Amino acid sequence: MLIIAGLGLDGNGITVEALRAVQTADVVYAEFYTSLPQKSPGDIGASLGVSITPLSREEVEERELPLAEAASRDVAFLVMGDPLVATTHISLVDEARRRGIHVKVFHAASIFSAVGSTGLMLYKFGKAASIVYPEENYIPKSFYETVVDNIERGLHTLLFLDLKADKGIYMDPVDGLDILSSLDGETRIASVIVASRIGWDSENIVYGTLDEVRSLGKAFFGPPPHCIVVPGTLHFAEEDYLAHYRVR
Repeated sequence: MLIIAGLGLDGNGITVEALRAVQTADVVYAEFYTSLPQKSPGDIGASLGVSITPLSREEVEERELPLAEAASRDVAFLVMGDPLVATTHISLVDEARRRGIHVKVFHAASIFSAVGSTGLMLYKFGKAASIVYPEENYIPKSFYETVVDNIERGLHTLLFLDLKADKGIYMDPVDGLDILSSLDGETRIASVIVASRIGWDSENIVYGTLDEVRSLGKAFFGPPPHCIVVPGTLHFAEEDYLAHYRVR
């Protein structure tokens, strides 16, 4: 059996039901390349009462190690956030079922719901996108097209920031805002929100114009994970809530 369980926003958010299932598994794997935990893998394992073996993206997506033993043993696979938010994990579950492996999914908190901490109404979010660093002869712009499309429809946009855990790359919000600004030639973006470490003890949310938020500097935002939200048309209740996070 394959047990796939979410660790929530900071790595401490596993449900009681999921914890019971994980503690009875024969082996426990985890991935930390889609987001960062607040504690080390060893500390998370100690708090759960299990021994965790972290896996790389290659070991999960290409070698499918969690499935290698799941045909004959109970294998738990721990995932940051909610286990089925990332496409790669949906593919893993689908492949397990193709192989006749029983799958049990335990959901947990995800940034897709926790972004409600900004005060924005979740049903007013459009398509999400990712800001990635430009590479030689390649400057990704599709995320900006998503932002513009959402703005034209009055919808908010959740933007993820480039994260390559194996290379130690975690995009800073200032870098993300610089890239966003470089593409916003017609100044369609009236305001932005930077949400840092949502669900952590050190959670921080700030709201203002793109230039106001960017001018706070990298030191202000602290360590990852971060995300950026580009608001669409704001309801008066959203405006009132966001006032608490306004750049002073």
